[in-house]
Amino acid sequence: MVAELDHKFQQEIFSAHHHCYADEPVQVGGKNSGPDPYEHLLAALGTCTAMTIRMYADHKNIPLERVEVSLSHQRNYLEDASSAEQQGL
Repeated sequence: MVAELDHKFQQEIFSAHHHCYADEPVQVGGKNSGPDPYEHLLAALGTCTAMTIRMYADHKNIPLERVEVSLSHQRNYLEDASSAEQQGL
C-alpha cells in the first residue's frame, strides 16, 4: 500500500513486512524525506540484477566475492512535460 502523507509528494510505502518512504527533492517542491520514484525504480532494477547475478553464480559454482551494480538516471522536466503533452497526457 502507498499512502500520501502531505497532500503533495511525500508518500509512505508499506509491504507485507517493510515500511519506507518516497518523496521528491526540495528543489521541485518535496521534502526529500525519501528516495524519489526514479530512485526507487533504479533500486528495484539494481537489486534484481545483483540478486540474479548472485543466484546464477551460486548455481554454477562461480566464485564471486561481491556483486555491485551502479545505476544512474537523468531527469529533464521540460522534455518530460513536452512529451506528456504531445501524447495527450
